[in-house]
Amino acid sequence: MEMLRKLQYFTTTAKIASEWVSAYTGIQVISNRVTPGHRDSKGRPEWYDLLTGIGRGSLPTLLVNDIGLELAYNPGTVVGLCGSILEHEVRAWGSGDRVCYAHFMREAVRQRLGVNAAGWVMQNIYGKYLPSHVASAKGFIP
Repeated sequence: MEMLRKLQYFTTTAKIASEWVSAYTGIQVISNRVTPGHRDSKGRPEWYDLLTGIGRGSLPTLLVNDIGLELAYNPGTVVGLCGSILEHEVRAWGSGDRVCYAHFMREAVRQRLGVNAAGWVMQNIYGKYLPSHVASAKGFIP
């Protein structure tokens, strides 16, 4: 959110930054398109892209080729993915229309605004917000 606050100070981005409600710096709309296998090279390895699929009657599959994973990617599915590390694709989905909203971060935006990189998400970050009995039952590391 530090990047969003900094974008609010520039005259060219102030208006949109004051209305932007996402922690991500960009959203791409992909409509009725097969997506060949690829990695997203403009983010950081520790950042998760968020893929949201919507539509009617489509039965797409999200393939994560590097780990041999094939996920049902039905309308309403949301997937968090380290897109710069894992090659991923969506092949033909059959009949019906489909749209994917791909939320992402750009390293160039972070650098331009002088915001420190947050680093990898660690289990103890979540554990400190849980009640102690839940954290211990789930095996969270203090």
